[in-house]
Amino acid sequence: MRLRVSDNDSGRVNATRPTRLARAAAITLQILVLTCRLAFGDDSLKKELVEQQEKLNRETTPIGKVKALIKISDIHLRSASQSSKKNDLAEADRNLELYKKSVKDALETLKLSRRNAQKNPAGFKEFEISLRKQLRVLEDLKSHYSFDQTQTIESAIAAAKEAQKAMFAEIFGPENTGRRREKDPVNHTDQPKE
Repeated sequence: MRLRVSDNDSGRVNATRPTRLARAAAITLQILVLTCRLAFGDDSLKKELVEQQEKLNRETTPIGKVKALIKISDIHLRSASQSSKKNDLAEADRNLELYKKSVKDALETLKLSRRNAQKNPAGFKEFEISLRKQLRVLEDLKSHYSFDQTQTIESAIAAAKEAQKAMFAEIFGPENTGRRREKDPVNHTDQPKE
């Protein structure tokens, strides 16, 4: 039994592939440009970032790209932490913006992969686990900021939490990620059933 594809369907399939490749190239280029502008104080972080950027550019699978983006986001977060310890909050804010961009790119890459996370959770679980660790670091980093300077770090925390929530929905299904339903107080009676 052969599956026949009409001319209209094959054109649509061929059109989406270059579009996906163009999106992936645009994301990669944006990250590369942003990180090239970033001046890291530590040469080891700079070297590690360049290695991960090269790995991201070489990678063809969505899971490989996500793993590279996870490492890139970790590097940006470590750099932000180092900058905040040196009381260079402007540099820390730039690194947090790059961190937020990396997290959003990883989330978009996983969503565009159209993989079923419930059947094949590779990449989805790694991303969620790294987000959990990164959220702890972000909360600790927030203590270095004064009350009136927390806008950038709060937006980074919000982006990480949003991505984490999306990963929970992908891995466990949207029907299983909501809050527990409370008993309806209107229909609930304290009388025992007979």
